[in-house]
Amino acid sequence: MQQRHALADQMRRNDVVTACFFGDGAVAEGEFHETMNLAALWGVPVLFVCENNLYAMGTPLALSESETDIQRKAACYRIASEAVDGMDVIAVEAAARRAIHAIRETRKPYFLECRTYRLRAHSMFDAQLYREKAEVESWRPREPIVRFQGWLQTNHMVHAEEVARIEAEADAEIAEAVVFAEAGTWEPVEQLTRFTYAERTA
Repeated sequence: MQQRHALADQMRRNDVVTACFFGDGAVAEGEFHETMNLAALWGVPVLFVCENNLYAMGTPLALSESETDIQRKAACYRIASEAVDGMDVIAVEAAARRAIHAIRETRKPYFLECRTYRLRAHSMFDAQLYREKAEVESWRPREPIVRFQGWLQTNHMVHAEEVARIEAEADAEIAEAVVFAEAGTWEPVEQLTRFTYAERTA
Protein backbone atom coordinates (compact mmCIF):
# COMPACT_ATOMS: atom_id res chain seq x y z
CA MET A 1 0.00 0.00 0.00
CA GLN A 2 2.71 2.51 0.98
CA GLN A 3 4.65 1.73 -2.17
CA ARG A 4 1.60 2.60 -4.27
CA HIS A 5 1.37 5.93 -2.42
CA ALA A 6 5.04 6.58 -3.15
CA LEU A 7 4.60 5.65 -6.81
CA ALA A 8 1.60 7.99 -7.07
CA ASP A 9 3.63 10.82 -5.52
CA GLN A 10 6.44 10.13 -7.95
CA MET A 11 4.11 10.27 -10.94
CA ARG A 12 2.48 13.47 -9.66
CA ARG A 13 5.88 14.94 -8.86
CA ASN A 14 4.88 15.55 -5.23
CA ASP A 15 7.81 16.49 -3.03
CA VAL A 16 6.98 14.07 -0.22
CA VAL A 17 8.44 10.92 1.32
CA THR A 18 6.32 7.89 2.17
CA ALA A 19 7.30 5.86 5.27
CA CYS A 20 6.57 2.14 5.57
CA PHE A 21 7.01 0.40 8.96
CA PHE A 22 7.15 -3.37 9.49
CA GLY A 23 8.72 -5.98 11.75
CA ASP A 24 11.52 -8.45 11.12
CA GLY A 25 8.98 -11.24 10.61
CA ALA A 26 7.79 -9.55 7.41
CA VAL A 27 11.14 -10.05 5.67
CA ALA A 28 10.42 -13.79 5.43
CA GLU A 29 7.46 -13.10 3.18
CA GLY A 30 7.59 -13.00 -0.59
CA GLU A 31 5.92 -9.59 -0.63
CA PHE A 32 8.99 -8.12 1.06
CA HIS A 33 11.27 -9.10 -1.81
CA GLU A 34 8.72 -8.10 -4.44
CA THR A 35 8.43 -4.71 -2.77
CA MET A 36 12.20 -4.19 -2.54
CA ASN A 37 12.62 -5.14 -6.19
CA LEU A 38 9.90 -2.81 -7.48
CA ALA A 39 10.90 0.06 -5.21
CA ALA A 40 14.43 -0.10 -6.58
CA LEU A 41 13.30 -0.70 -10.16
CA TRP A 42 10.85 2.21 -10.16
CA GLY A 43 12.95 4.45 -7.93
CA VAL A 44 10.11 5.44 -5.62
CA PRO A 45 10.66 7.95 -2.75
CA VAL A 46 9.87 5.63 0.16
CA LEU A 47 11.56 5.09 3.52
CA PHE A 48 11.37 1.47 4.65
CA VAL A 49 11.76 1.07 8.41
CA CYS A 50 12.21 -2.45 9.73
CA GLU A 51 11.75 -2.77 13.50
CA ASN A 52 13.94 -5.81 14.14
CA ASN A 53 13.29 -7.12 17.66
CA LEU A 54 14.93 -10.51 16.93
CA TYR A 55 11.66 -12.46 17.13
CA ALA A 56 8.86 -12.92 14.62
CA MET A 57 6.25 -13.34 17.35
CA GLY A 58 7.86 -16.39 18.99
CA THR A 59 10.31 -17.45 16.29
CA PRO A 60 13.94 -16.37 16.73
CA LEU A 61 15.28 -14.61 13.67
CA ALA A 62 18.14 -17.12 13.37
CA LEU A 63 15.63 -19.95 12.88
CA SER A 64 13.75 -18.27 10.03
CA GLU A 65 16.45 -16.34 8.16
CA SER A 66 19.68 -17.59 6.59
CA GLU A 67 20.84 -13.95 6.58
CA THR A 68 20.01 -12.20 9.85
CA ASP A 69 21.59 -8.88 8.86
CA ILE A 70 18.32 -7.56 7.45
CA GLN A 71 19.60 -4.31 5.96
CA ARG A 72 21.81 -6.42 3.67
CA LYS A 73 18.68 -7.89 2.10
CA ALA A 74 17.62 -4.42 0.95
CA ALA A 75 21.17 -3.65 -0.19
CA CYS A 76 20.95 -6.68 -2.50
CA TYR A 77 18.31 -4.75 -4.43
CA ARG A 78 20.65 -1.77 -4.69
CA ILE A 79 18.67 0.18 -2.12
CA ALA A 80 20.67 2.48 0.16
CA SER A 81 20.44 0.89 3.59
CA GLU A 82 21.80 1.03 7.11
CA ALA A 83 21.27 -0.48 10.55
CA VAL A 84 20.86 1.62 13.68
CA ASP A 85 20.52 0.99 17.40
CA GLY A 86 16.75 0.96 17.72
CA MET A 87 16.99 1.32 21.50
CA ASP A 88 18.61 4.75 21.11
CA VAL A 89 16.07 7.50 20.37
CA ILE A 90 18.75 9.98 19.31
CA ALA A 91 20.45 7.51 16.97
CA VAL A 92 17.14 6.63 15.33
CA GLU A 93 16.25 10.30 14.83
CA ALA A 94 19.64 11.02 13.28
CA ALA A 95 19.41 8.01 10.97
CA ALA A 96 15.86 8.94 9.93
CA ARG A 97 16.98 12.48 9.11
CA ARG A 98 19.87 11.12 6.98
CA ALA A 99 17.54 8.72 5.21
CA ILE A 100 14.88 11.33 4.42
CA HIS A 101 17.53 13.77 3.21
CA ALA A 102 18.93 11.09 0.90
CA ILE A 103 15.47 10.26 -0.46
CA ARG A 104 14.70 13.92 -1.14
CA GLU A 105 18.04 14.31 -2.90
CA THR A 106 17.89 11.14 -5.02
CA ARG A 107 14.12 10.45 -5.15
CA LYS A 108 15.03 6.81 -4.54
CA PRO A 109 14.12 4.40 -1.70
CA TYR A 110 16.07 4.01 1.52
CA PHE A 111 16.04 1.14 4.02
CA LEU A 112 16.53 1.62 7.75
CA GLU A 113 16.85 -1.37 10.08
CA CYS A 114 16.20 -0.42 13.70
CA ARG A 115 17.70 -3.14 15.88
CA THR A 116 15.56 -3.21 18.98
CA TYR A 117 14.06 -5.62 21.50
CA ARG A 118 10.58 -6.40 22.82
CA LEU A 119 10.77 -6.43 26.62
CA ARG A 120 7.20 -7.56 27.19
CA ALA A 121 5.22 -10.53 25.90
CA HIS A 122 3.91 -10.39 22.35
CA SER A 123 0.37 -10.62 23.72
CA MET A 124 -1.43 -11.43 26.96
CA PHE A 125 -1.50 -15.11 25.89
CA ASP A 126 2.24 -15.27 25.21
CA ALA A 127 4.01 -17.48 27.79
CA GLN A 128 7.40 -16.47 26.31
CA LEU A 129 8.72 -20.04 26.32
CA TYR A 130 10.93 -19.23 23.35
CA ARG A 131 13.38 -17.00 25.28
CA GLU A 132 15.15 -16.98 28.62
CA LYS A 133 14.24 -14.46 31.32
CA ALA A 134 17.95 -13.63 31.63
CA GLU A 135 17.97 -12.49 28.00
CA VAL A 136 15.07 -10.11 28.62
CA GLU A 137 16.72 -8.71 31.74
CA SER A 138 19.99 -8.14 29.88
CA TRP A 139 18.13 -5.81 27.49
CA ARG A 140 16.13 -3.97 30.15
CA PRO A 141 18.80 -1.32 30.99
CA ARG A 142 18.68 -0.26 27.34
CA GLU A 143 14.93 0.46 27.40
CA PRO A 144 14.53 3.47 25.05
CA ILE A 145 12.48 5.78 27.30
CA VAL A 146 14.67 5.26 30.36
CA ARG A 147 17.81 5.58 28.23
CA PHE A 148 16.55 8.79 26.61
CA GLN A 149 15.60 10.19 30.00
CA GLY A 150 19.12 9.52 31.24
CA TRP A 151 20.56 11.24 28.16
CA LEU A 152 18.37 14.30 28.73
CA GLN A 153 19.35 14.52 32.39
CA THR A 154 23.05 14.03 31.66
CA ASN A 155 22.91 16.86 29.13
CA HIS A 156 20.92 19.08 31.54
CA MET A 157 17.94 19.22 29.18
CA VAL A 158 15.47 17.99 31.80
CA HIS A 159 15.46 17.99 35.60
CA ALA A 160 14.24 15.40 38.10
CA GLU A 161 11.21 17.46 39.11
CA GLU A 162 10.16 17.80 35.45
CA VAL A 163 10.42 14.03 34.99
CA ALA A 164 8.31 13.50 38.12
CA ARG A 165 5.68 15.92 36.81
CA ILE A 166 5.53 14.23 33.39
CA GLU A 167 5.20 10.79 35.00
CA ALA A 168 2.46 12.02 37.35
CA GLU A 169 0.53 13.53 34.43
CA ALA A 170 0.85 10.31 32.44
CA ASP A 171 -0.31 8.21 35.40
CA ALA A 172 -3.30 10.50 35.89
CA GLU A 173 -4.24 10.34 32.21
CA ILE A 174 -4.06 6.53 32.26
CA ALA A 175 -6.15 6.33 35.42
CA GLU A 176 -8.75 8.64 33.89
CA ALA A 177 -8.90 6.51 30.74
CA VAL A 178 -9.37 3.32 32.78
CA VAL A 179 -12.22 4.88 34.78
CA PHE A 180 -13.87 6.09 31.56
CA ALA A 181 -13.55 2.66 29.92
CA GLU A 182 -14.87 0.74 32.93
CA ALA A 183 -17.84 3.10 33.23
CA GLY A 184 -18.71 2.74 29.57
CA THR A 185 -21.55 0.73 28.10
CA TRP A 186 -21.43 -2.06 25.53
CA GLU A 187 -21.69 -0.99 21.90
CA PRO A 188 -25.09 -1.96 20.43
CA VAL A 189 -24.77 -4.99 18.15
CA GLU A 190 -26.38 -3.11 15.26
CA GLN A 191 -23.53 -0.56 15.45
CA LEU A 192 -20.65 -3.05 15.28
CA THR A 193 -19.97 -2.54 11.57
CA ARG A 194 -20.37 1.23 11.68
CA PHE A 195 -17.30 3.04 10.29
CA THR A 196 -16.08 -0.32 8.92
CA TYR A 197 -17.78 -0.15 5.54
CA ALA A 198 -18.82 2.82 3.44
CA GLU A 199 -22.40 3.96 3.84
CA ARG A 200 -24.69 2.95 1.01
CA THR A 201 -25.13 5.78 -1.48
CA ALA A 202 -27.86 4.24 -3.59
